[in-house]
Amino acid sequence: MFMYVPSSVPLVATTRGRPSATMRRPSAVMRRQQRIELDHIKRYRQRLERSVSLVDNRSPLLPAKQMAGFDALPRDARTFLRRTNENVRMLLNLSRIKRSFGTIMPMDPGPSATSRSALAQMQRRVEEVERENLQLGRRLLNIQQQQRTDRERLVPSGTSYTASGSRLLDRSAKPLLSLSQLNSIFDKYIGWDLDIPSDSYELTRLLRPRISLHFGMMDGRPLGQVVVQLYTEAAPLVVLQFVRTCLSHRPHEFSVRRIFPNLWLEGYLLMAAKNSPPQPDDPPLLSDPMEFDSRVVSHDRHGFILSCAKEYCVHGFPGAAVNFSISFKPLTGARGLRVGFGRVVRGDKVIECMQRHGTKNGKIIKPLVITHCDVL
Repeated sequence: MFMYVPSSVPLVATTRGRPSATMRRPSAVMRRQQRIELDHIKRYRQRLERSVSLVDNRSPLLPAKQMAGFDALPRDARTFLRRTNENVRMLLNLSRIKRSFGTIMPMDPGPSATSRSALAQMQRRVEEVERENLQLGRRLLNIQQQQRTDRERLVPSGTSYTASGSRLLDRSAKPLLSLSQLNSIFDKYIGWDLDIPSDSYELTRLLRPRISLHFGMMDGRPLGQVVVQLYTEAAPLVVLQFVRTCLSHRPHEFSVRRIFPNLWLEGYLLMAAKNSPPQPDDPPLLSDPMEFDSRVVSHDRHGFILSCAKEYCVHGFPGAAVNFSISFKPLTGARGLRVGFGRVVRGDKVIECMQRHGTKNGKIIKPLVITHCDVL
């Protein structure tokens, strides 16, 4: 590497800022010197054109095939196929072992090989089913004996039962209320001309009657029996109307109108119309204000309470029907607004299942009816 540096040009004498006569007319020496310099420049350019750099400035060559993994793709494909074939052979061997019940046979058993019969396995299954049935029968016998023992322990002899299996009240049964409780309830009737029985059994039947309601679908499918314990001191006239209807076996007077899931079931009880004019000795009508006590049944503690609105007890039931409801759960907001005069003591599962037949606005999807009613 070299670079041409032209020689310095000799100074030219000037006269007061203007070139002298020698500079205006160059001499032969100066012309020769210029020719030499031009020749040097030309040769310098030629040497530059023929020069070769000692530094390799070309882009490096990268092994794209190796870096992209093209060589490994066939190898990976062969490995995957080999592994798949091994897994398939292993699954085939496992299924063959399972079909042969653990007996390992050669890969090619030949024409002499025969399939094993499943008769032994079927016989073992039949024996297991018979053994399970025997155990279930023993459990059912134990349950029936235990129920019979408990019934004999709690219910004295001489107690009669209805066709549905519910117990009737009799003189040998223990009263539901003590004598002091009965007297406290009837204290408010002292001074009235009422024929009140003195026997605790008769008082219990008067204050705690039980009615049975059989619910069913409109197409005839039964839903189940519901036993309701009525409280006479809560609403005497309303309870009396329920007992009269059930004693006369008039289930057609009951109707289920609306069902609000997670709230209550609303129904109506039609009152029998009297053709004769009212007499002075007739009992008061339900359309007039009536006696009630909203503290008898607590809506906060219990669910499945039979109740009516307090407004109906204060002003009377409008029309010729008793509007009542059966709650699905304890209702704190109903305290002081509704009068509870009954409670479901048996068949609460039947009432709970009725929630599926109602919508949030109370519309009944499948109509429900009461097919039978009776007093226990």
